Amino acid sequence: MAHLAAPGDAVPHMVCDPSAITSHWPQVLANLSDPSGNTKLVLVSANDGDTALPPDLELLAAELRLAAKPPAPLPPEPAEALRDGMARGEIGVRYQPIVRVSDRAPVMLEALARWRRDDANIPPAAFVPIAEKFGLLDALSAQVTRCVASDLPALPRALRLPVSVNLSLPLLLSSDLLPMVERTARRAGLHASNLVFELTESEQVEDRSALRRTLERLRAAGHRVLLDDLARRDKRRALLDLPFTGFKLDRRFVEAMADDAGARHEARGLMRHAEAHGQVVVAEGVSSERVWRTVRGLGIHYAQGFAVGRPLPPAALPVWLPIWLACGPSRGGCFGYAKTVR
Repeated sequence: MAHLAAPGDAVPHMVCDPSAITSHWPQVLANLSDPSGNTKLVLVSANDGDTALPPDLELLAAELRLAAKPPAPLPPEPAEALRDGMARGEIGVRYQPIVRVSDRAPVMLEALARWRRDDANIPPAAFVPIAEKFGLLDALSAQVTRCVASDLPALPRALRLPVSVNLSLPLLLSSDLLPMVERTARRAGLHASNLVFELTESEQVEDRSALRRTLERLRAAGHRVLLDDLARRDKRRALLDLPFTGFKLDRRFVEAMADDAGARHEARGLMRHAEAHGQVVVAEGVSSERVWRTVRGLGIHYAQGFAVGRPLPPAALPVWLPIWLACGPSRGGCFGYAKTVR
């Protein structure tokens, strides 16, 4: 088994029995998860070390090395740096797969902004609050939408899935949103159904009527809207009576379900509400086979998380798909026959 990282790189990864993945590829690079939760990204390889990696695998190997580096700190005057970074194209998008739990079919991708500056990553937890504080969130969301419109048509047909984009409440309510999205989609030849919106939790909804009208207008235009990051005992539960397509359960909520009967009871209540209102439910943070089994047992519709796939560059998605179909959770997984290599 080959180590795809360069000698001396401290990139944690996994080596799996290649016959358990596929007998047809001489080497495979996948984005799976270590049950310990310690693996940043995962390499799965049957390469003998002499064969050059295809370009898409080289790209993902480069992502691994970048991810292994410590996150870069915010630069001085971060708002100005972020504004300049957007102008210079430093903001990119990674796509995290979302799958249907009942048959494991990929159904959606979530677009996640990444800031790559001076060959290092500034984590979203650092720069998204800056964008919110200094009024740059609309510009950031618009840039992510443009990236999606550029990336999606180039993917293989099996991966031209709807893509969800996170939006703040002011942007979702803005009269400028729909014209901007329609222009962007038209240039890329995308249908409205390709672009899904997720309402983030950072803003309190003061005018439910305005939000209802916005959701109805977006639905009429062909877009779906999800309520993001619903936590346990979330005060936003009252919003679920509005015409959202569905909602996403917060990672901490999902992780608690495997051990906490109260969390499972609350999840069942939310599922009953969703079924009664024709809404879909997405479990975020599905990070192990055990959590996957819990989510499946509760009848939750969709799942995303490290046990499904980590955020990936678009060129790596075609590598992820056959690996997921061959050995994701409920197929025995790669967990059962993998060992961690440092």
